[in-house]
Amino acid sequence: MYEIVLFILYFIVLILMSSYIINSVNKGWDILSVFFMFFTIQYLLIPLLFILNKTVFFLHFPIGDLVVHYHGLEKFYSFSAFILTLIFIFFIFLGMWMIPEPQVKSKLYYLEDKPVYLFGRERSFLYLIAVFLTLLSVASIYLYSNSFGGIVRAIEVADNIRSGYGDEFWISKTWVFTKRFIPFALLGVILFLTLEKRDYMAWFMIFLGVMVTLLTVFGLFRSKQAILSLILVYIFYLSLKNQKNYLFHLMVFFVMAVFLIPLLESFYASGEFKLPDISSFAQQLLDMLSFFNFTAVSLEFALEKQYDFRYFMDFFLGLSGKYLPASWLEGFGIDAETVTINTFYFYGTMTRTVPPGVIAGGFYNFGVLGVAMMAFGTGALFKKLDIYFKDIIAYNPRFMLLYSFVIVKAFTWTRTGLPKYAFYSTTMTVILIVMIIGLIKKEKKNEI
Repeated sequence: MYEIVLFILYFIVLILMSSYIINSVNKGWDILSVFFMFFTIQYLLIPLLFILNKTVFFLHFPIGDLVVHYHGLEKFYSFSAFILTLIFIFFIFLGMWMIPEPQVKSKLYYLEDKPVYLFGRERSFLYLIAVFLTLLSVASIYLYSNSFGGIVRAIEVADNIRSGYGDEFWISKTWVFTKRFIPFALLGVILFLTLEKRDYMAWFMIFLGVMVTLLTVFGLFRSKQAILSLILVYIFYLSLKNQKNYLFHLMVFFVMAVFLIPLLESFYASGEFKLPDISSFAQQLLDMLSFFNFTAVSLEFALEKQYDFRYFMDFFLGLSGKYLPASWLEGFGIDAETVTINTFYFYGTMTRTVPPGVIAGGFYNFGVLGVAMMAFGTGALFKKLDIYFKDIIAYNPRFMLLYSFVIVKAFTWTRTGLPKYAFYSTTMTVILIVMIIGLIKKEKKNEI
C-alpha cells in the first residue's frame, strides 16, 4: 500500500511538471525549461522506476555500478524525499515569480563586438580570443597527453583517470593542470560562429576546434555527460533559431543514445563495436535511465545519514583549484566538500566522485531550509539569466549558440548541485570575461 500511494503521488506530479515543460517550450528551450526537464527525469521519473523495480519483480532497473551498499539503504524512495521534492518545486517557482517577465520593454540590451587595435590595424576582439582559445586547447592536449606518455596512452587510461586512479598512470604531473583548458576548443568554435564575417583562417580554426572537441569528448574525457551536453548544445541552438521545441528530436536522440552509449562503452572496453540486443530494448532504455539515478539515491542518503550541516561552504570551497590555489585552504581546519561526504555514503571511500544533485546538495547544507534556499536561488538566478539572454538574442541572433552553451549548464546544476561544476567551471569563467571585457553592451529603444 505504501508503494502504491507513493507511486500515485509521484505520477501526478510527473504529469503536471511534464505538461508545464511542454507548454513552456513552444518557441524554444531556455535555461529554466532545461533545468525542469532533467529535474523531472531525476527526481520524479527515477523514483517511479525505483518503485516499479521494487514491486514489479519482472522489471530489472539496475542501480548500476554506482551504488556499493557500504552503508546500505533498504529502498531508494520515501515520502520524505517526495515532500522535499515538492518543497523544491514550490520555492523554485517562488524564486521565478520574484523576477517577473517584463510585459513592456522600453529598452532592450544588445551586444556588439569590441574592436581592438593591434599593430595599427583594427581587429575583432572575438576573433582574436577565439584563435587564442583554440590554440590553447590544442597545446593543452599535447601537454596533458604527454603526462601519460602520449595521446594514445592518455586515451587508453581515460576511464581510470575518471575513476580517480590517475596516480598509477601519470609519468609526470607537471602539466596535468592543462586539462582544464582543453574544452576551450568548443568555446572557440562558438565564438567564431558569432562573427558577422569569417575568413579562411576562421573556418580552419572552426574545423580544428570541432576535431579537438570530438577527440576530447569521445577519447580523453569519455564522459556520458560530456557527450550528451555536446549534442544538446546543438539541439537547443536549432530550437532557439527556429523557435520550435524539437521534443520529438530529443526523444529520438534519447532512443539513439540507448544504443550509442553501450556501443561506445563496448569499444572502449574491448576495442570492438558490439551492438546491444535489440530484443531487450526496454531493458536497454532502463539501463540508459540509470545514468540519472544517483541524485535520487543521494537524497535518500542525505535523509538517512548523520552529518554536520555544510552551511553552503561549497560556494567557498568550490573556489579551491578554480580561482584559488588549493594550498591556500590547508591548515584552516575546513572539512571536506559535500561531494566527498556523498561519495563516502556510496563507496565507503572519498577517492571517487559522486555529486549529490541539487536537492540533496541543499539538504546537506542546511536541511529543509537549505533545500528551500537552493530552490529559490536557482529560480531567481535562472529567470534573470533567461531574460538577459533573450534580450540580447532579440537583436543579435548570432549569440544563440552561446546562449545554448549556457543553457546546458542547467543540466550540470541539477545533476551536481555543486557550484564548482556548474558555475565555477573554467569555460563559464571565460564566457563571463569575454562578455564583460570583449563586448560592448548597448541599449536600443523598442516599444512593444
